[in-house]
Formats: sequence, structure tokens, C-alpha cells
Amino acid sequence: MKTAEDNVKKKNVEFNLEEEVDVLKGNPERYAGVYRELADILGDAAVKKIWKRFSGVNVTFPQRLFSKEYTKEFIKQHWKDMSASEIARTVGLSERRVRQIASDIQKEDEEV
Repeated sequence: MKTAEDNVKKKNVEFNLEEEVDVLKGNPERYAGVYRELADILGDAAVKKIWKRFSGVNVTFPQRLFSKEYTKEFIKQHWKDMSASEIARTVGLSERRVRQIASDIQKEDEEV
């Protein structure tokens, strides 16, 4: 007994994504759902890459953009030339959290 999957495996359908994307360049309104927003923000080439890599997958974006290690190193390097509020805006943390991390860094430096 043949299944629908067997039929799909046997058929070799030609689909040229480059040609399709070229037709859509410069018009994010032609994209569906979230791809429309991504095309508006990132452009067609990036949307094509995202679609090829993640189509069919649910993706959740964490609030934290930068790693803890990077954030700590950034604060360490910029503590003297940037205010806590500037650092906080740059790394996406609160001023209070930036000051806590700076304090932890200072304590670590004193122990060494």
C-alpha cells in the first residue's frame, strides 16, 4: 500500500527559491505572517536564510541578548568611560543590575 509520503519521495519537484525571492524583493507585503515583519526589518536575503533554516520550527527569543560572560567583560572594560545608565542601555540590563555586576567584578579583583 502506497502512502502519501511514498508519493512525495518519488516526485522530484523543481523549486528555484532564488527566482521566487527575486520576484519578492522590495515588497514585504507579499510575505506571510512573521516573514513580513522580518522582511521589513531585515530585508529579503535575511528572510530567505531564516526561512530555509527555521521553517516549520517554533522559535522563542529570550530577553537576554548577550551572554553573561560578554556582559561582565563589557562592564569591566567600560566602567570608567561610560555611566551605569549608558552601560545598562547598551547591554539591556537595569542600572541596578549593572552596578551589582560591577561590584562583583571589584570584589573578584580585590581577591586576586
